[in-house]
Amino acid sequence: MKEASGRRRTVRISDVAAAAGVSKTLVSYALNNRPGVREETRERIVAKARELGWTPSLPARALSVSRAYAIGLVFEKSPEALASDQYYTSLMAGLQSVLSHSRYSLVTEVVESTEAEREAYLRLAHDGRVDGMVIVDLRQDDPRFALVREAGLAFVSLGWPPERTTMPVLVYDESEAITDVVKHLVDQGHRRVAQVVGPQTNAPARLRRELYQKRFREHGIDASRWIESDYTAAGGRAATAALLDADPRPTAIVYSNDLMAVAGMSAAFSRGLRVPTDISIVGWDDITISQYLHPALSTVTQHPFDDGKVAATLLLEAIGGQEFVEPVWMPNPRFVPRESSGPASA
Repeated sequence: MKEASGRRRTVRISDVAAAAGVSKTLVSYALNNRPGVREETRERIVAKARELGWTPSLPARALSVSRAYAIGLVFEKSPEALASDQYYTSLMAGLQSVLSHSRYSLVTEVVESTEAEREAYLRLAHDGRVDGMVIVDLRQDDPRFALVREAGLAFVSLGWPPERTTMPVLVYDESEAITDVVKHLVDQGHRRVAQVVGPQTNAPARLRRELYQKRFREHGIDASRWIESDYTAAGGRAATAALLDADPRPTAIVYSNDLMAVAGMSAAFSRGLRVPTDISIVGWDDITISQYLHPALSTVTQHPFDDGKVAATLLLEAIGGQEFVEPVWMPNPRFVPRESSGPASA
């Protein structure tokens, strides 16, 4: 491998990791003939190392398994949105519940643009501050997977990544919960249903919206009216106000998180509307306050604390050289009908 000046540059383990699409730890295990690496993976890594002209050195061997003893988590959202979203605080609590019993710590950064997010990933990797990353809020053609691959970092993905990987992937199926929400509203006589959805650059948010629309169409109901919001209470209230101004007004609104749904209920109350007599409200997440509202919020239960625990456990295993061939299936979300959804108004 040559630099721009024509001089030959020393090939590093991170170069081999990027070329092979694995973590630096896995390269180290493979090149040092340590257990825990599948033979076909070892052969692929060794072939890439030879192709790049990698040669071991005593200092490199001494540092080959050096660790930062930290994992990274970067959020692209405003600090206010993160602070008010119980899903992410529960996820981080789950991560910490595992890391607190290990030598590892959690390094978090909050950024408000895609470019700042990219810089955060590069900084964490190049400064050697983390050994792995937790990747959340997946996007279409998500650039973060290339960043961690090129940096030779281990990672755990909460959702399907855009490429095959030997890193841990946590997945679940939302379709049953969405089907149950739709059936519940259809059985209650709702024929005008709208959605307040999360940012559509977020792949799970877009897929959830599309699946809701598909399920409603299967019942002959047009649920094409939707407003994109930002998962915040202010965004949810503004989106709800716009939907309530529509003519005809929807008889039910489905939200992509509970925080927006709670704010939506407030918007309805401020106009003198009764929930669920005049408008039915359904959330998503089942945050703690949802069951204590009046009326209690119909919503979909998720398991962010458990997701965090499993993600941390598997990421530590990946940092240690473990490979993952199949995704890890987590419990599916489940619809919990409560008082905020009832028969459609006339």
